[in-house]
Amino acid sequence: MTRFFYLLTVALLCWNCQPEAPYTPPAAEPLAEGIPFKQEFSMQAGQQVLLSGGAAPRKLYLVLKELNDSRCPANAVCVHYGSASVLLSLSNSQGKNEAVALCIGACSTTTPRNTQTLTTQVGQTTYKITLKEIKPFPGLEKFGDAKQAVLRVEKL
Repeated sequence: MTRFFYLLTVALLCWNCQPEAPYTPPAAEPLAEGIPFKQEFSMQAGQQVLLSGGAAPRKLYLVLKELNDSRCPANAVCVHYGSASVLLSLSNSQGKNEAVALCIGACSTTTPRNTQTLTTQVGQTTYKITLKEIKPFPGLEKFGDAKQAVLRVEKL
């Protein structure tokens, strides 16, 4: 009888030691297409958009990888203003990739800024990316409001 329990215990232990399936990160949200360059648009973390337009048939895929907001809430007294930042992944139709970080608020030792504009090159094309705002502002959000980055991309 003890042999039976011993064999059953070994079988259960071996069965529970199966390797777990590898972790796969959640897929980015569906692609929002048809956003023209020079137009403001909003994105949530994990969302991706396709920007296009202009004389050259260039397209830019933009994914909002991270969105962090540590700004001082409205109607609060804070020692530090705080900041809000985004990490973007840019890629063109030829497969060239670039990562860009943008920040508003007290991002460095300079005075707090309301927007940030950065010029970057993806492949042979240069783009000007502006982080206009992160909304809603801390302390002003309503139940269910998701943080969104308001961006503008220009092809130079």
